[in-house]
Amino acid sequence: MDMTPVAPVPTVAPSPGSRQRLWLTLGAFGFAAFIALALAFAHDTASLGAYRYNPPEEFLGLPRLPAGQIPKASTVARGVKVTGYQTSDRSRTVAVTVRELPIVSPSATVDTVITESTTGLHVESVRTVDPGERGGVMKCGHTSGMKKAGKPQDMAFCVWADGSMWAVYGEHGDDVTLDTDDLANDARKFRHLAEVRA
Repeated sequence: MDMTPVAPVPTVAPSPGSRQRLWLTLGAFGFAAFIALALAFAHDTASLGAYRYNPPEEFLGLPRLPAGQIPKASTVARGVKVTGYQTSDRSRTVAVTVRELPIVSPSATVDTVITESTTGLHVESVRTVDPGERGGVMKCGHTSGMKKAGKPQDMAFCVWADGSMWAVYGEHGDDVTLDTDDLANDARKFRHLAEVRA
């Protein structure tokens, strides 16, 4: 088990344009904290298990953002992949953070990711949901506490883990916050597209 500590994510001022909204979404979670804790529950080996991560170029009608528009500060941890999707007017964002590795205890990993990554935020309505055909464990909920232009911002999130990877799926929109059932449905759709046979 690799217990090498993960360097803390530096504070980075939001960049203009599409990066600003994506950073707002990604910034809702303490990436360094949940990466470190998730690794503590997993074997760090070359084997990726039954599935590998291959995100689609488009999801929910949103185009995938080029790698150059993903905030670099969110990808400092070894092996972590961040994928973003966004409308042209930046009114809706989907952000997914994934680490591929064989997970020993999916349930424990999901619980730890949620607990450690939402420190300082108000978390509500977290519950276990059907993980879909890929199996494993998935929980979804909502978090608030971050602000933009002095106004509170809410984000809907799902965390899942299986034998091949763990992931955090987040959605943020200007006009609507998804309920847990709709959010879980979107997360399952993404898993179906992005988790492919190794």
